[in-house]
Amino acid sequence: MARVVLENLVKTYPPTDKKNPAFTAVKGIDLEIRDREFMVLVGPSGCGKSTTLRMIAGLEDITAGSIAIDDQVVNEVPRARSRRHAGPVRAARA
Repeated sequence: MARVVLENLVKTYPPTDKKNPAFTAVKGIDLEIRDREFMVLVGPSGCGKSTTLRMIAGLEDITAGSIAIDDQVVNEVPRARSRRHAGPVRAARA
């Protein structure tokens, strides 16, 4: 595993038309996940959990802030080259 640090992470989706303005899904998250630490994001539907995990995995572009893996900022690393080996694992409904 590796140390993952999110600093002021933001994701804003652009407006789709005049009726649907820009939408900020993730608003300035600061988080440190230490090596070998197990972390879970919990919250209501639409609060940005999946979007945050997709940004960490490199599947979603970030709007602002930074993501560092083992002290290396990976914001601009192309997805094919990043080899982050990280992604969301969804819990089954009981």
